[in-house]
Amino acid sequence: MVAADTHVGFEASERGGDGGARDPVKEPAESDRNNARQIDAMNALPGQPFPAPIGGTIGTPRGVLIAGDLTENGEPWQWSHFVRWYGLRGGDGQLRWPVFETYGNHDKHHSWFTLDRIRERHGGTRYAFDWDDLRVVCLGEAPDEAGLSFLERNLSAVGKERPVVVYFHFPLRGPYSTGNWFGDGRYSADLARVVFGYNVIALFHGHYHGSGRYRWEGIDVYNVGSTKHEQWSFGVVRVTDTRLSMGSWHYGQRHWEFWHDKPINGDRGAEKEGGERSDRGLYLGR
Repeated sequence: MVAADTHVGFEASERGGDGGARDPVKEPAESDRNNARQIDAMNALPGQPFPAPIGGTIGTPRGVLIAGDLTENGEPWQWSHFVRWYGLRGGDGQLRWPVFETYGNHDKHHSWFTLDRIRERHGGTRYAFDWDDLRVVCLGEAPDEAGLSFLERNLSAVGKERPVVVYFHFPLRGPYSTGNWFGDGRYSADLARVVFGYNVIALFHGHYHGSGRYRWEGIDVYNVGSTKHEQWSFGVVRVTDTRLSMGSWHYGQRHWEFWHDKPINGDRGAEKEGGERSDRGLYLGR
């Protein structure tokens, strides 16, 4: 599963009604309730059907990728609340599945505290891991020079046939893809050069609190929703040897808002898509 922009601590306080440290699960703010709704949906979806045109059922998730803006301001208590909700290994928070998070621009507002915690949990703010034949690469807020070098080394190591999924926070096209160091610099062009010729089957990001799909440099890019505003959705992704299926589940309305299913690894099957492209008019802020 893929989520983003949990913004734990948004319009919330560190302190509870008695003036002591607040437990976000036992004394939730409204933003906590939205994260609880998302987590409840993630916990409940396995065993449920994918959209009928895709077919099959949702299996046990290997993990949840969270593409940045974990906290509202990066304050230590907000990170503590994020861990209370999402955990790390699966079951140590409210979420049943392992978490592989990265940071966004909001996570740097207060200090580097959240980034340091990510380093402790995953060995760096950039990291990569394998799920069977699939290489998954996390690139932080977005790939700068060091991130591009990290990605280049990973792609070189896996070669041009193995499938790769990449995720980070900032978008590559559309609203809020400019006005930041990544979108206004040369980095997106450099990223296109680095991934050219490799089997990058999907790229995921967050940042503008809508969900949808677009093509960038021949790669399918999926942006996922947020708990902060009313685009309450996350991605459910299935990868086999021959196909990638992605459905965007809106847990507020309890329906698939869009889905995309495509052949990968040289398979010649048909591509399928359906539902609404919910990126229309839903870019409410960052």
